[in-house]
Amino acid sequence: AIALALAAAMAGSAAGAQDIRPDDRARLDQLETAMGRALRQVLATGSDEDVVIATDALRSPPMPADPAQAGSLAGDWRCSMVKMGGTLPLVAYPPFRCRIEAEGNLLRFEKLTGSQRTKGTIRTMDGRWVYLGSTFVQGEAPRPYGDFPADFDTQAGETLPDVGVLEVTGEGRARLVLPLPYRESVLNVLVL
Repeated sequence: AIALALAAAMAGSAAGAQDIRPDDRARLDQLETAMGRALRQVLATGSDEDVVIATDALRSPPMPADPAQAGSLAGDWRCSMVKMGGTLPLVAYPPFRCRIEAEGNLLRFEKLTGSQRTKGTIRTMDGRWVYLGSTFVQGEAPRPYGDFPADFDTQAGETLPDVGVLEVTGEGRARLVLPLPYRESVLNVLVL
């Protein structure tokens, strides 16, 4: 019975990995590279304050992703968006409201305030919490991630696929790291 449960869990994980659009899998695979590019730009051309904000956003190693954590992550969060690299070295926004809801081992995430929003699901995949969602502008309806075709014109509108990794960094602390977003920056970090 244990072997069957393990096989089913592994099959579910493999199937989940296939649900990621190829472009988003590539962005996710480049997380460390995007982080390095963004930090290099902040360090080379950002202000002293930019450097402090960037290092604070990325400080603390992530804890291992544990599906048993799902319930403890549920709730309302205060979250701050930090955009690194790209047009400017760094842009930090004042705090917003975010929410995580647990449905078994699946998490539903939504940034509830601000003009730029994101909504999607988080699940353990490849040993980490992977976020698959939709970025959209306030007033628009978010598009479910599964409705984005594999080949998608990223210049056609404001509603775009979002992919990232949720990293839990301590009790009541986490960050959603979004590599190579389609607009403005090299790395977005939503600090919770």
